[in-house]
Amino acid sequence: MRAGCSNILRFLNSVLSYFEIVLSSANDNLRKHPPIFIIGAPRSGSTLLYQVLTDYYDFGYLSNIHCRFWGAPSWVERIFHPLRWRKQSDFTSTHGRTSGLTAPSECGAYWYRFFRRFPQYVPLNEADPKKMKRLRQSLNKLAQSFNRPVLFKNNFCSLRLQPIYKFIPESLFIFIKRDLEENALSLLNVRKSVHGRYDQWWSMEPPAIEKLKNMEPCQQVVEQAKHINSLIKYDSSKIGIDRFIEIEYSEFCNDVHGQLSRINCFLKRYEVKIIKRTSKIPNQFTEKEEFNMSEELIQKVHDYANKI
Repeated sequence: MRAGCSNILRFLNSVLSYFEIVLSSANDNLRKHPPIFIIGAPRSGSTLLYQVLTDYYDFGYLSNIHCRFWGAPSWVERIFHPLRWRKQSDFTSTHGRTSGLTAPSECGAYWYRFFRRFPQYVPLNEADPKKMKRLRQSLNKLAQSFNRPVLFKNNFCSLRLQPIYKFIPESLFIFIKRDLEENALSLLNVRKSVHGRYDQWWSMEPPAIEKLKNMEPCQQVVEQAKHINSLIKYDSSKIGIDRFIEIEYSEFCNDVHGQLSRINCFLKRYEVKIIKRTSKIPNQFTEKEEFNMSEELIQKVHDYANKI
């Protein structure tokens, strides 16, 4: 029964996806409301930043209810306006997934309309121009339906930066980074939680994935975060570093409103008009994470992270 419902929903979304593009208008709202992307390695604090920004500012964003109908989330917004009933975030998530229909979502299914699943890194010359044109049309429909800037957080977009910018040159990027050792330990934590073991890969695969898979787990997670951060740096140099703002996770946790002010100044530079929704945002968040693993494994990660 559940498989049947899933197949029906997938078929419905495929149909919606077709008509969302076919019925796209010629109006280009992306110049008025440029899309904004939160990017970074997995376990870098991107979900927390996403929750804070969508609480603090009146951004449009893909919520969990929009993503049930990933084939045409712009129609969900235009017909139902679910964000009118959004609640204050509790700033919790499970491996990047939030709870609640109006909570912000990564919405992976939406992005797979336009990008291949594997290999996950998509250089400019391997992006499908037809799908990139459809992506622009879909983002334009979202901008129209929200009638405000739209904020996206899907870490896999970190592996697609050059195609995104080529076809959506209005794009702006908020790059969040975490201390390399802390990031790696958090990745190991999730591996154990999701797979019950440390030696099975989890989440984003940088271009060097086959080489990294031959390393020990404590080295893999360090290299995973390092490679993704380096790739973002490289692509930003090709795109133009002025389109990016870099946020340190530790600084964000220790001075939330100070970092929000930096992001606000960055967006104002590009005449992005955002309205503050609330001031009820904590001044600080707990930065440290509890790592449920042996001291020996923690030491191995520490040694490798400080060696490279």
